[in-house]
Parts: sequence; C-alpha cells; structure tokens
Amino acid sequence: YPPLGRKMMNAITALLLLSIAPTNSAEDSGKLRFLAIGDWGGQDQPPYYTPEQKETAQGMSIVAAASHTFSPSGETEHHPAASFVLSLGDNFYFEGVREDAVNMRFEETFEKVYHHKELQVPWYVIGGNHDYRGDITRQIHYSTSRKGTRWTFPDFNHRVSKEFTVNSSDSDSDEIRTMKLDIIMIDTIQLAGFLDLRSELLLGYFYPLPGPESSILAAMTLAWIEERLKESDADYLLVAGHYPIYSACSHGSTKELVENLDPLLRRYGVTAYLSGHEHCQFHYNLDGMDYILTGAGHDCCYGASKKYNLPKGGELKYVLADSFDYSGDSGAKGGFVSFEASADALIAKIHKEDGKTLYETSLLPRKDRFKWVKSDAEVTE
Repeated sequence: YPPLGRKMMNAITALLLLSIAPTNSAEDSGKLRFLAIGDWGGQDQPPYYTPEQKETAQGMSIVAAASHTFSPSGETEHHPAASFVLSLGDNFYFEGVREDAVNMRFEETFEKVYHHKELQVPWYVIGGNHDYRGDITRQIHYSTSRKGTRWTFPDFNHRVSKEFTVNSSDSDSDEIRTMKLDIIMIDTIQLAGFLDLRSELLLGYFYPLPGPESSILAAMTLAWIEERLKESDADYLLVAGHYPIYSACSHGSTKELVENLDPLLRRYGVTAYLSGHEHCQFHYNLDGMDYILTGAGHDCCYGASKKYNLPKGGELKYVLADSFDYSGDSGAKGGFVSFEASADALIAKIHKEDGKTLYETSLLPRKDRFKWVKSDAEVTE
C-alpha cells in the first residue's frame, strides 16, 4: 500500500479543502429517511462478496422502500423512501483496494451487490482500517472522477447536510417550516491509527490500536471536526466514524476517541455518534449521549465480551451479538440501521439481515436536550 508520507500529504490536502457535501433541496414529505451500514466490504477473492452481505443488501432494499403503517389511533402514517445511505468504513476487505483492481472490486463488491432500485441513492462514505491497508485515495478518486456515481466520498472528512419540511406544531397554523440534519463524516483512522497485516498477525486481531500515525494530522482532524460542530445549527446533529468511542464487543472502546473526540460531541450537543468496526450492533447511552453501532454489513456476530468494561453509570440499551465470536447463537447473519427524522424525533431502528426490526429508539431534536421521546423497547414482530 502507499507509503505513509503520501497518505499524510493526501490527508492534509483533503483537510484543508474542508469538503462539504451539497445540501439537498428540502424534502417535502415531512420526514427524512436514511440507512447506515458498516463493515460490508465482501472479500478479496472470488466472488468478492459474502452470502451474508447479499442477504443484508436485500434486507436494506426492503426497508429503504416507501411504505405506509397505521398508528395506534388508526391513522395512516406515510414513510418515504430512504434518501441516502451512510457507509461507515471497511468498504473493501481485507486489504482495501489495490491499484490494479479498483474497477473490478467496485463492480463485484459494491455495484452488483447493492443493485436494488431502492439503493440507487447517494452513499456517503468514510474509510475504515481495512480500507487503509490498500490505497484509500482510490476510493476517493472513484467518487470525484465518475460523473453521476452514487459513491460519495469527496475527502477523508466531509459534511452532509439535508433539509426537510414539516408542518407547524401549532394545530391552528398551516405554516410550513424547514428542519435540518447535519452529519459530520470523520476519519477515525487519522485519530487512532490502525494495525497493518503484519502487526495484526503478530499481536492479534483484537489488539488495541496503536494511536495516530501523525499527531499533527490528528490535531488538524480534531480542529476540523470542532469547527464543523461549532457552526452547525441543525435540528439533528450526528457524527459518524468507523471506530466506536465506547464498545461492548470484541475490539472494545477506542482510547483516543474517548479522550479527544467524546468531549467535543458533548460540548456541542451532538444527537448521537454512529460507528462500525465491531461486527455486532448496539445502542449505548452514557450521561445523555447516545452511541449507535452497526458493523454487521457482511457477517455477524462478534461476542459482547467488552460490555463489562463499559463505564459505570452508562446503559447498554440493546446489543445484537453472539455469546462469543461467530458462535452463531444470535441467529443473525448481518444487519444495518435505519433512521427516520421528523419534527418530533429521530427514530433509529436496528435491523437484522432480512430487514426485520429488532430494536428501536427515539431521540428528540437538539433544542429539547436529547431527552427520550418515549421509552425504549425491543420490537417484537
């Protein structure tokens, strides 16, 4: 893979560009829906995908479609089609994208697997540790060099802003107002480093991360993140990175993110932090901050062996994991998360590979200081 010097120069250049994904025109359905998936990157030998990945893609297409449900009062509720997908890293296993195989890997691992019409929407992408084992700049170049591609990866760190219109909360008013969602897509490898294949074989797959390769680049990344958080006036503000801050599963929490990133999220009132990396799914809450992890895009599941290491006082509200790594007793082969933003709440649902909802929770807009709209509950279907 490319030498450190070239990676650092590309990353520094990208940070200076302060890339921002264009804001879509306001959705007029009163709601905004999107999906998130992590660690979906297939495999680096034929057929370049896993059966679990294809099953999960099918489940995503089902959940992404527009639908109608009935409320407890009997009213019909419309749920619009998903507008976009967040890709949370480890997009290409196991050694990222090689220079001589870019088009083939995109075609076999991405385009052919996520071929469903419901998934022909923008995919907003960040890199994971396995992507860094190849030439991650090739993934960025694929986004910037192909007109009309759904693959949207303009820089290592970038911002996605979306607007949607809702009716006034005043029942006597016909006023239409615009609400905003900001998602800060961040490169956590710049903040915490990664293990190359040789180190992983020597130290073990779940060995702690070594820390950033460059303290200067890490400081620049944190400064960029803080600036984006500070300037956001969004009703819902999410931060999405590959590595988790806190984790119940086999890799465990990420020391550098606990120390350096988490305080920023709290300072600027972030609604939730999204991540992947762990091949499991969970929702964790600590002192009012929410952490939602979905890393089961191409297989499942790790065990939840680190749940007892989570900070005291926090609550692991839900976890989808095997009793130990890949024991299979969770009954899940993969999974993803869906979100639906409205005037009243941001609803997050954890799904298994077939689209079945396993758990859902609701978060209030930022102005309401993130208290729960309703009690969290596992969903029985």
